[in-house]
Amino acid sequence: MGESEAMHPIVGYRDDKSDPENYICLLVDIPGLRKKIFGDKPANADIDLKIHNDRSFTITVVLHKKPKDETYAYTVKKLPNSITTAEKNYWKIKNKDEVQVFLHKASKGRWVSSVGSADLETATD
Repeated sequence: MGESEAMHPIVGYRDDKSDPENYICLLVDIPGLRKKIFGDKPANADIDLKIHNDRSFTITVVLHKKPKDETYAYTVKKLPNSITTAEKNYWKIKNKDEVQVFLHKASKGRWVSSVGSADLETATD
């Protein structure tokens, strides 16, 4: 694998349990990711959530491992509906090996029926 190539994580989707009308939750599986004892930050990784526009984003996780770091990246080029500005979109680590990404919907409604890995236009490079 080349220096600039990133591995592609397994991703699942669901409407957020606590606020399903306003947020969709992505469950990004990163094998070896550990959570800090206190809080919802990673103990062994750097995570970057970049919102490109109202329907596109990239999440990148650099997992710090010896002898070499592993990079995971997942890009969605076209969501089924719009999301809001970057300030309302966030991520957290709740479980080992999993990043939860919360995207704030521009208009209320449930997306789970229209969102799935096969339904999204994603980037693979």
